[in-house]
Amino acid sequence: MRVVGGEWGSRRLQAPAGRNLRPTSDRLRETLFDVLGPAVAGAAFVDGFAGTGAVGIEAFSRGARPVIWIEGAAAAARLLRSNLGALGAAADPAAVVLERRLPAAVAALARLPALLEAGGAQFVFLDPPYADTRVAEQTLLGLQQYPEVLAPGGRVVWETAARTRLPEIPGRWRVQRRHRQGDSQLVFFEMAY
Repeated sequence: MRVVGGEWGSRRLQAPAGRNLRPTSDRLRETLFDVLGPAVAGAAFVDGFAGTGAVGIEAFSRGARPVIWIEGAAAAARLLRSNLGALGAAADPAAVVLERRLPAAVAALARLPALLEAGGAQFVFLDPPYADTRVAEQTLLGLQQYPEVLAPGGRVVWETAARTRLPEIPGRWRVQRRHRQGDSQLVFFEMAY
């Protein structure tokens, strides 16, 4: 597993042992950041269900500031911090790790000074376990309940299995686009006002 582009392009990241984590593949991260394009530089970015931190690290490498990683599993959070440390970003105040579980962590995001100063996140990436669509749905509902977390015009990207049938998301969320790649898909949401 490696950083695909930006300042840390080609740097290796520690991958998890075993099968408890399913890191976003290098190829899918490349697709994600090709779609997001230059808007990532200077944008506030949230990496939810962060695992190894690879997606948020990719955003940080491409100039996103601040980047907030949310990971509720202690072992995964240690791996994430180790990856940030190896890149020299662990002490950067623009790199924030919240060791909490989503969707409950949305309330903490709403009070996070780095995110409030940025005017909310322009991008929120969600990569929950593929088998559990409920947790992503609940996180989307939490983001709607705390609108200050998402900047005006901000987007949420949900990584899930390509075969996943998306649930009806109540409220103001609408699917903007989808990208399928192999066994995975990226679903881009925006909030209708």
